[in-house]
Amino acid sequence: TIYYLSNQDNNERPTLGLVCGDSYSLIIDSGNSPQHAKDFLLEIEKLNVPPVKYVVITHAHWDHFLGMNEFDATVIVNSQTNEIIKEWQSFSYDDRSLKSYVNTNQMSAMCMNIVQTDMPNRDSFKLKSPDVIFEKTLTIDLGNKVCILEKIKSTHSEDSTVIYIPDEKVIFLGDCAYGTTTNSLFHYKQSLLLPMIEDIQKFDAKWFLLGHESICDLNEMNLYWQELTTASQAVNSTSLEN
Repeated sequence: TIYYLSNQDNNERPTLGLVCGDSYSLIIDSGNSPQHAKDFLLEIEKLNVPPVKYVVITHAHWDHFLGMNEFDATVIVNSQTNEIIKEWQSFSYDDRSLKSYVNTNQMSAMCMNIVQTDMPNRDSFKLKSPDVIFEKTLTIDLGNKVCILEKIKSTHSEDSTVIYIPDEKVIFLGDCAYGTTTNSLFHYKQSLLLPMIEDIQKFDAKWFLLGHESICDLNEMNLYWQELTTASQAVNSTSLEN
């Protein structure tokens, strides 16, 4: 069984996932703050599901991992995600420190605002370390429910992990299918676009959960890939008419 808590764009909360096997449950992304994580745990308590044993972080952007401390579970990340999280483990979260990180572009102003709102008692807050680090792929059996974790190429971040549940034909993409922002310019990295699409399409998925969208079916995703590919080809053309 698969559940998800929908994204809330007004306060930068991404989609969070819950995959349940016969023996254990697995959470996908830990939320943008301890409060986001607590809200998700309250929803999970209403369900009759096996205990949460694992939390998988899709990538090391703050809105996907700052709730990590709230889960009494094994936190799993790829090695590149782990290296980025290490920097956040060294951070202090008092107001003065937060402002200094924003001034040095180590943290976004949005992140600072969410932390200040959702973490009122944070002067001694320290982000905990992930428990399991993998390189390329990892398979987890929750009890007649297999989850395949794979680090893939992505136009959004260099450390993107997807989670595929074969018997449900569902894949959690995190933010991997989005673009990125460089010098205030939002864009897609052309060199990674087709390799990313190939990495995702090799999974026999019918349902796609992205970090900041409602659930998408295969037709919607294929249309999205087509639009991105067409735009990329147009940019590569000497003339838009070619």
